[in-house]
Amino acid sequence: MALTLVLALAACGSADEDTAPPTEPTGATSSATPSAATSSAAPASPTTESTDLGPLLTVTIDGDQISPNAEEIDLGTGDKLLVEVQSDRAGELHVHSAPEQFVQFAAGTTDGEIVVNTPGTVEVEDHDTSAVVALIEVH
Repeated sequence: MALTLVLALAACGSADEDTAPPTEPTGATSSATPSAATSSAAPASPTTESTDLGPLLTVTIDGDQISPNAEEIDLGTGDKLLVEVQSDRAGELHVHSAPEQFVQFAAGTTDGEIVVNTPGTVEVEDHDTSAVVALIEVH
């Protein structure tokens, strides 16, 4: 698994990615809602829970502190993973699927979703820090 992380992190920093503007392909959506206040406390505990609409991954970003850290999630092929990002800054999550997806987020709370149609392991990482927040096992 460490080798997979190293290879994925190296691929994420490639020059090709930096020259093309990011796009938001079908399957990844986001909407921003401003938060009431920003706390200087450490990020909350990682949360992956199941809702009536599907599993929910909650990502908390406070500066360079990001949680969860490589949280493992099982997801069926074509199933929806809801994503809630609570952040003190704008940014984007990269979903290393085929095709690659992005979940753009604003400062505050942003909701999005990820749908992966190809079985395998998919990494979700914060673009600014390259921190891997989730490893999705798609079956």
